Amino acid sequence: MSGSGQEARKRGGVAEIILEIGVIGLGKFGLRMATTLVSLGHTVVGLDLSEARVQVAEELLHSVYKADATSVSVLRSLHFQELDWVVICVGEGFEQSLIITLNVQELGGPKIWVKASNEEHRKILHRLHVDRAIVPETEAAVMAAHQLTNPGMLDLIPKYGGIAIQELTVHNWHGKSLVELDLIRQFGVVVMGIRSAGKREFAFVPPAHTVLHTGDTLVVAGRAATMKNIEP
Repeated sequence: MSGSGQEARKRGGVAEIILEIGVIGLGKFGLRMATTLVSLGHTVVGLDLSEARVQVAEELLHSVYKADATSVSVLRSLHFQELDWVVICVGEGFEQSLIITLNVQELGGPKIWVKASNEEHRKILHRLHVDRAIVPETEAAVMAAHQLTNPGMLDLIPKYGGIAIQELTVHNWHGKSLVELDLIRQFGVVVMGIRSAGKREFAFVPPAHTVLHTGDTLVVAGRAATMKNIEP
């Protein structure tokens, strides 16, 4: 572990931030989180008490330790205080999760995400002022319900009043430009990208004079409640 905190690299001329992230608890959720972070180019340090989980993770992460995160001295000896983020994914009841959360907070360095086992656990974590508490089953169920009733929805951001990111296929708007449609005024939605019919690549943040054609795909963001009223 370098202890240097965030580093920058350039890809395609754009600077990207490389984070050093600790993942405590390498079960299904924790390991998937960790390997996804690695695939995004970040440095990930894993920690778990299970020898079997550690052995699996050793093939996938930058470094993995078999250690007890309920001991703040153990976390300090592994330099977790030097990390940018720590994600706590312990699944065996929330007492252990809360102890680990308090230990990481005592280190004073990293920002903290925690996988909560239920809503009661999440409420306690919010009172502890963690950066985010995740209840995967609840968030997945809410997302699935919205996608069921609103086909084309790509994502939902409840924190900001139910903002949805959705794909729309152009039919009625053929031959009209974005400035003519004035979608912000009409529906309160912003066009984030356009994929022309028959093309694979999206053009992001299209100019207002862009003319739409049947079969074009738009990626728009706006309140989920208004999306159902749009007939593109």
